[in-house]
Amino acid sequence: MKKWLFLILLCLLPVSFSWSEPFLSTQGPIMERLETRSIIVVNEVRIIVEPSTPITDERGGSLNFRHLEPGRWVSVEAEPDEDSGMVAKRIVLIRRK
Repeated sequence: MKKWLFLILLCLLPVSFSWSEPFLSTQGPIMERLETRSIIVVNEVRIIVEPSTPITDERGGSLNFRHLEPGRWVSVEAEPDEDSGMVAKRIVLIRRK
């Protein structure tokens, strides 16, 4: 009985850690920016950018929403929000050559 309980807990352990990861992690060009609602579209996904969302360049320098221009490449980590769709948790502006 104890072996079965241990095996069940062992099987569930990786699942609990995976919940701490972002739901969406993607890279691509910003296709559209809706400034009035602080939304960007990356890879056809609408992502809400809250005022508290950290936006940085590749070196870690702090940026703001106005730097997120259509055509610029970003790496986005986002999570679902019950009311508004995907909410960005971290955005990194990527330099493309």
